[in-house]
Amino acid sequence: MRVLHCPTDTGGNAWGLSRAERKLGIQSDVMVRRADARQYPHDIDLRLRSGSWPSRLYRLTKFLVRAARDYDVFHFNWGMTIFDYWLWNVNCLELPLLKRLGKRIVVTFQGCDARMKTWSRDHLAISACQECDVAWCTERVDQIRQNRIKKIFFYADQVFALNPDLLHFLPGAEFLPYASVDAREWMPSRRSLDWKGQTPRLRILHLPTNRSIKGTRYVEAACERLQREGITIELNVVENAPHAHMKELIEAADVVVDQLLVGWYGAVAVEAMALEKPVFCYLREEDLKRFVPFHEHIPIIRTTKETLADDLREFLLSRVEGHDIGAAGRAFVCQYHDPLQIARRTIRAYEKTVSRG
Repeated sequence: MRVLHCPTDTGGNAWGLSRAERKLGIQSDVMVRRADARQYPHDIDLRLRSGSWPSRLYRLTKFLVRAARDYDVFHFNWGMTIFDYWLWNVNCLELPLLKRLGKRIVVTFQGCDARMKTWSRDHLAISACQECDVAWCTERVDQIRQNRIKKIFFYADQVFALNPDLLHFLPGAEFLPYASVDAREWMPSRRSLDWKGQTPRLRILHLPTNRSIKGTRYVEAACERLQREGITIELNVVENAPHAHMKELIEAADVVVDQLLVGWYGAVAVEAMALEKPVFCYLREEDLKRFVPFHEHIPIIRTTKETLADDLREFLLSRVEGHDIGAAGRAFVCQYHDPLQIARRTIRAYEKTVSRG
């Protein structure tokens, strides 16, 4: 069986899953149309940032012809296919061809590829869509999303979602945990929190890809409030850092504050837990209970945009060692985010589609 993950690798999930599939004996490659600022590894880069439109189209077409010959399974990520242009409302052009050729089609949605802005603002008390500053994300784009999702479900053999709130918009999809972090490659340094001295001190790391979606202004406001109270807070906000530097950044922190609006934790939180760092994050309880089988075991410190300052103060002033929650985080990652276990699920999905073909 030959598997192609494409055409993007948001958060490194495709790479982690692909490497695990290889360890389980599957030929699995990752293609990106163009590499992003985070510099996640990949096997094939079509470099579509460069060249004229005709040359890009030629490269894309040439690759699709070769891929249709070389691969049995197409695992599309970020709800996007190879010939797919969002804002032009050009949707998943190659899916009918791949279906006719007998290829297996699996699609993973990861965030704003499926999240409906209007519905989220109207139905969720806290939502990134209420504060998102992405200018092109409008009601028109919600309609484009709906059209894309209908087409994908018509052709796909299996649909996954990495964020539980996406299942509101993807009936019939399955929740899939992040596979981007192999705990065997993310060993903690065992540096404990620094509680020495009389002045409380906390090194906080926050890693937004989009400040409005992650709730960065609330993180900054909470830290400023604590600093006015005389608590020594060192906040490090890092945007679009190359992934190769991520471990170093997390190791230098005492805690990581992840997302405050989405209602779920991101891949960064998994990396932090693997390194035994306490993580603060807003988790939407109703989504967890409905969609996440392991929701009772998530060792993340629950917080909100309103309570973050109080939660950080309580964590710091209680002088409770962070080791226990850090160790629980790593055990959680090993159990629920093991790429090999997740790859066994995707391989079963690939094999299931083979039997249907």
